[in-house]
Amino acid sequence: MQLDRILDRLPTSRRLSTHELVAEVLREAITSGHLKANDPLPQQEIAAQLEVSHIPVREALRQLQSEGLVTYQPNHGATVTAHTPDEIREIYEIRAILETAAVRRAAPRLTDAALARAEELLKLTERARDDATWGSYDLDFHRLVYDLDSRPRLRELIDGLLRRVDRYWRVHGLMLKHRREFEAEHRKLFAALRARDGDRAAKLLERHLTGAAELLVSALDR
Repeated sequence: MQLDRILDRLPTSRRLSTHELVAEVLREAITSGHLKANDPLPQQEIAAQLEVSHIPVREALRQLQSEGLVTYQPNHGATVTAHTPDEIREIYEIRAILETAAVRRAAPRLTDAALARAEELLKLTERARDDATWGSYDLDFHRLVYDLDSRPRLRELIDGLLRRVDRYWRVHGLMLKHRREFEAEHRKLFAALRARDGDRAAKLLERHLTGAAELLVSALDR
């Protein structure tokens, strides 16, 4: 699993308890694709690699279970959660409800500075050369145009849903594969936001998320 290498790369901007640090390492390993769906998560091996006891590992796995990233299976212990196509569609349906509400509310409130930053993020996305970089800028763009800094609870909900599905895009190299259509949709969304048209932005976003869900399900079914 090479969790120690992931630990070395994690930013240390805030002090974490041991179980929070273990959860952060495992979360990064799962969402980045280092650990894939149905991979086992043996507590003894995780504890040895991160040089911690079993107690924080067990607490971390329970935390990730509550986030939908870890599943406990009878006679198998903890494994990385694998979502069915129907579950993926449901996640995107919930995302559409939350994110369209967020963007409709944010449209008339976004400052000129926020819009300028959003356009800068679009340009950075269009210059990205790998899935991780593209995905990071894409996430920053959506968080910004949803005005999530002022809605921490909504941000937590949306981020949790993103973590459940974003890893599939990375693991299968799908972000760059479909980048042109996504970037064109982002440009249309940005134009609606610049016009302060929340209803149009919400409709474009719902169409974007619905299409993304079907692309992802189709790719995983192959």
